[in-house]
Amino acid sequence: MVGIFRKALQAVAIWVAVLLVLSAVWRPALYLPQLWMVAIVSLFVNMLQPSYRPLERSRTPEDRGTAAQILWTVYCTQAAALVELVWRRPVALPLDLLTWCAWLAMLGGLTLRTSAVMLLGPWFTWNVSVQDGQALVSRGPYRYIRHPSYTGALIVFVASCVLLRSWVAAVLAIAALTLTFVRRIRYEEALLLRTIPGYFAYVSRTGGLLPRIL
Repeated sequence: MVGIFRKALQAVAIWVAVLLVLSAVWRPALYLPQLWMVAIVSLFVNMLQPSYRPLERSRTPEDRGTAAQILWTVYCTQAAALVELVWRRPVALPLDLLTWCAWLAMLGGLTLRTSAVMLLGPWFTWNVSVQDGQALVSRGPYRYIRHPSYTGALIVFVASCVLLRSWVAAVLAIAALTLTFVRRIRYEEALLLRTIPGYFAYVSRTGGLLPRIL
């Protein structure tokens, strides 16, 4: 409980800083409902993941800096979405079908990521590692994709750009986050193939970020 409260404070501190900057450079942004919709979901994203420090180094040699790379790629793509929003300075963003679809996509991505984290329990780690006694988990979303937490995060942060109508940032987020997660998966699966019995067969029947079609 203390950990969740600390992560909530961390997220609030980040958003207070963001809102102060927005207030200074373009105050009307604070009156956009979409901005607060993004803030609400991002608060829960931060609360429902392992604790981290933005400037920490990898805790394991297998991680190869991928945890920090994911974190800063998220920060940079979300900052790009806000910069694009301020650059365009829209008078208003309509609460239309696209808005609600993007927000539902964020909530869906959050749900997918959270369920993946909960299914792994203590085996879900911030850095690439394998715990003593760790076994293959192939139920829930893991039945179809091997890294649903990454898929969920990708959906959340791309949808947040769409919600703000930051189209350039959305394309950037798709490209940068996909490349970042693929790099992480490469190192993670190399370790899992060496240490988790049955993982090779599991790889042959599932997709990495998306379900296999054939």
